Amino acid sequence: MVYSSILYSFLDLRTVLVAVTVFLVLSWWLRRPRNLPPGPWGWPLIGSLPTMALAPGEPHEVFLRMSKRYGPIFTLDILGQRLVLVHGYEAIREAFQHPSLSDRPELHSVKEMLNGSEGVAAASGEIWKEQRKLSLNVFKDFGVGKSSFEDQIATEAGHLMQEIHKFGGKAFNPGTLFMTAVSDIIAVVVFGKRFEYDDPEFQRVLASIRRNLDLIGAGAAMQFLPVTKYLGFLPSMREMRQNIILVVNFTKEIIKRHLEEFDPDDKRDFMDMYIGEMKEKERQNVDTILSLDNLVSVINDLFVAGTDTTATTLRWGLLYMVLNPDIQQRVQQEIDAVVGRNRLPRMSHRSELPYTEAVILEMQRIGNIVPLGVPHRASEDTSLMGYTIPKDTFVIANHWALNLDPKLFPEPHRFNPERFLNSAGEVVKPEELIPFSTGRRVCLGEQLAKMELFIFFTYLLHQFTFKKPEGSPPLSLKGILGITLAPAPYEVCAVPR
Repeated sequence: MVYSSILYSFLDLRTVLVAVTVFLVLSWWLRRPRNLPPGPWGWPLIGSLPTMALAPGEPHEVFLRMSKRYGPIFTLDILGQRLVLVHGYEAIREAFQHPSLSDRPELHSVKEMLNGSEGVAAASGEIWKEQRKLSLNVFKDFGVGKSSFEDQIATEAGHLMQEIHKFGGKAFNPGTLFMTAVSDIIAVVVFGKRFEYDDPEFQRVLASIRRNLDLIGAGAAMQFLPVTKYLGFLPSMREMRQNIILVVNFTKEIIKRHLEEFDPDDKRDFMDMYIGEMKEKERQNVDTILSLDNLVSVINDLFVAGTDTTATTLRWGLLYMVLNPDIQQRVQQEIDAVVGRNRLPRMSHRSELPYTEAVILEMQRIGNIVPLGVPHRASEDTSLMGYTIPKDTFVIANHWALNLDPKLFPEPHRFNPERFLNSAGEVVKPEELIPFSTGRRVCLGEQLAKMELFIFFTYLLHQFTFKKPEGSPPLSLKGILGITLAPAPYEVCAVPR
């Protein structure tokens, strides 16, 4: 009798659990908006997380396989956050040109570490519009991305060549040098000065930025999930906080000096321009989101986004030159024929160096440094290619799949610059190649990055021939995914020409 009672109690409990589970599943399903893009079934609360966790490969590879099954636009649910993955140029262009799909999700962990301030990259609404407009105006006033700014980049490229010469043809890792060189360009724009390659404080700042990129790792897009605001207890998050504090304190010290020396009639750099605009709006009693805290965030954006992307592209480019010495030699021959050996390349030579330009385009395509871009967020319910995208949905474009689409780029894994040259030897850039993204949130520093890539790359190959060190391990083309998709660390020998 006792055993029967226990058995019936157990069966009753099991029935209740099944009923509750069914109720939760049905409630979750009934709350699901209609006309969503298709996608895999997800569990309540955790959504498609098990599907993603068990799938082999990096997220961009998993999403490409899913697109073969569900179509170019499909839906996932990750820990209560709805994601819409977009594949193909037409879908990406339509999504990112839509004004209601131009917001950013909150970068919860970093925003909390920056005391709630926002820069440009992760901002939305009026904060994004005002600070982006100011940033573009500053870039324009200082000639950033134009021929008038070329001397600044050429000067830094000269310093980079001097540093490489110091190795005397011996093996070295170019990663830190490239990051320092590109960071110094940003420093000139933002701080009005460059830093020496052996400046200990500046190197600590760059090391902190690099370390945070490593800590974020393959979960870069996951940093935008709301759940991250509760993960501050994790060791990695605590270390990220310490690194951000170091960078912020470095920036605040320079801001302090700029405030002390500020002259409204002599605005030397980005900081002066921002401070001047902020003071003017305060004087006129005009509402503004410009503040010293937001200035710190904008500068953080410029350094992280403006440094890591260009430096990583150069690392991929140099790696492919070492692995394709015939292409490296052809670039050198073209530069020598047009520029000569007694002077250095200039932006004015660009139109006369079509093969070199095609190599740079191929570096950007195959390097694929931002495989999933930066997530967008729907600011309201929106229609996209016949589907409904509910408010607050994340919209993520698979740039990696686009750049490796064999219909657009035959033999996509082969480094082939000639795909960007027509029968007359002229450069032809297809509209589908969008290394700086597209639409309303296109990269703020696109013109600067293009100029940096051309000058740094042509200087490198004009001055040196790059080779794999004898006896070193085989070079790998497998990328390491963090905020960017970067090559594994490698060493090269730079033989002076």
